[in-house]
Amino acid sequence: MTTLVTSATPDTKADALVIGVAKGPKGLVLVPGSEAVAAAFGRKLLPTLVALGATGKAEEVTRTATLGALTAPVLVAVGLGDASRAYPHEAVRRAAGAAVRAVAGSASVVLALPAADAEGLRAVAEGALLGAYSFTRFRVTSLADKRPPVPKVVVVTEAAGAKAVLKRAQAVCRAVSFARDLVNTPPSHLHPAELADAAVAEAERVGVTAEVLDEKALKKGGYGGIIGVGQGSSHPPRLVHLSYAPKGAKTTVALV
Repeated sequence: MTTLVTSATPDTKADALVIGVAKGPKGLVLVPGSEAVAAAFGRKLLPTLVALGATGKAEEVTRTATLGALTAPVLVAVGLGDASRAYPHEAVRRAAGAAVRAVAGSASVVLALPAADAEGLRAVAEGALLGAYSFTRFRVTSLADKRPPVPKVVVVTEAAGAKAVLKRAQAVCRAVSFARDLVNTPPSHLHPAELADAAVAEAERVGVTAEVLDEKALKKGGYGGIIGVGQGSSHPPRLVHLSYAPKGAKTTVALV
């Protein structure tokens, strides 16, 4: 999975640096987080991006060479939509994902997007990690994507508690990627038994108790519906029961 680090600056060494742009009342505008980059480029930055066709449209990606103005050789401007004082976190999240996908094949990228507070940092981090997701298990080697996901993403931020925010974002995105892997795996390669095994392995990794009921246990327990549906396949059904009981917990929540 892509590695995320914080406390970076626009001078951090990387293959590409990403900033945000938006649609202002009079044309293209830069969004918060791009101040240092704009200072390095001077007045030439916005005219250059406009000449390259940048409009600020949500998730629009525009590239340009930095020509020595920055340590990174490539500058990527990603659109966040209509300009406003507070850009929606979902717009920031999607913009980060679009930018990371656009620079696939790079060894590292710096994201200088709106991440001044915890929620902004979370949006950038989650967008970057989810944007870097790739499912290649069943690709033929000769046809495999020659531009692998970016292995290292650096986020420019001054948000308090950045490490905790980053840890949470990584946990959420790892879970989402795990679910995506299961969804993307063809049913012919993920029968009930394999799915149960995957659930048990993931549960053990995070300290969750897992119980698997096979066809015999299901029949004994009176799970007629599952047994009935499962009889239509040569692969017997499974039911996975997950439970998490941390010390001091006073509330019980059931998800069925």
